[in-house]
Amino acid sequence: LRYRRINSFFYSDTFYSKKVISLRGFSMMQLFVSDKGFVKVYGMKSESQFPDALRLFCKEVGAPKAIIVDPYSAQKSEKVKQFLNKVGTTLRVLEESTQHADRAELYIGLLKRAIGNDLCISNAPMRLWCYCAERRSTIMTLIANNLYQLQGQNPYMATLNEMGDISNLCQFGWYEWVYFRQQKAQFPQQKSELGRCLGPTKNEGNEMCQWVLQQNGQVVPRRTLRRLKPEEMSPTNVSESNKREAFDAEIKRRLGDSIVTPPPQRMNRI
Repeated sequence: LRYRRINSFFYSDTFYSKKVISLRGFSMMQLFVSDKGFVKVYGMKSESQFPDALRLFCKEVGAPKAIIVDPYSAQKSEKVKQFLNKVGTTLRVLEESTQHADRAELYIGLLKRAIGNDLCISNAPMRLWCYCAERRSTIMTLIANNLYQLQGQNPYMATLNEMGDISNLCQFGWYEWVYFRQQKAQFPQQKSELGRCLGPTKNEGNEMCQWVLQQNGQVVPRRTLRRLKPEEMSPTNVSESNKREAFDAEIKRRLGDSIVTPPPQRMNRI
C-alpha cells in the first residue's frame, strides 16, 4: 500500500562518467526505463548506491510488475531482492553477454547523445551533465513518440494513467540566460543577478522552481527568475554583453566548458 502499482516492466542499467565528475559529485547514473519509454535517472557516486536509487524510484514513480537488470552483483544483491519482494516486484536477471536484451542500453545511448548535443550547442561545462541528464530524461518521458504501444499517448500518460505537467519545462531552455532575484543582496548591490537556467528542481521550492547557475560556479534553486528581454540581448547593449562575457569567462575558469574541464585542484576551490 505504500507504493503505487505500475502495470509495466522496467529495465535498469548504469551509465558512467568517471572522467568527468559532476558538480554534485556523481560519477554515474542509474537509468530506469519502461517498456513504454518512461525514463527516470538518479545520480550515484558508487555502484553500492543502487539499492538507494531503486528505493527512491519506487517511492517517486511506483512499484512495477518486474525490473529487468544485467547480471552485475550490485543489481542482484540480497538487499535488492529483499526490497523488491516486499513491494511485490519481480527481479529478472538477464544472462551474461546479452546486453542487447536490456532496453535500458538503447535509452542510455539516446540519453548520452542528447546530453552531448545540449552541452555542445550551449557550450555548458561538462561538469553540469547530471543536471542536463535529469532535464533531458524528463523531456523524453513527457513527449509523444512513435512507439506502437503508446497509441498516440506520451510515456508518462501510458505508464501512470495521468497527465504530465510540462509547465516547469517549457518556460526556459537548457543553459538559457536568466535574471533571478538574490534575496541576500544588500544595498547598493542589485537584487537581480545574472545566471544560467539548468532545469526544474526536485524537492526544492515549488513546482516552477528552477536550478540556476551563479557566476561563482554554485547552483541554487530559484523560482523568481525571468528570461532576458530583447533589449538586454541586443548586440548594441554593451553593458549587458560585457556582463555575459564576464560570466562565461568566470564559469570557464571554475568549471571549464563543453570541451575542457579544469584541473582537480581548481575544482576543490569552488
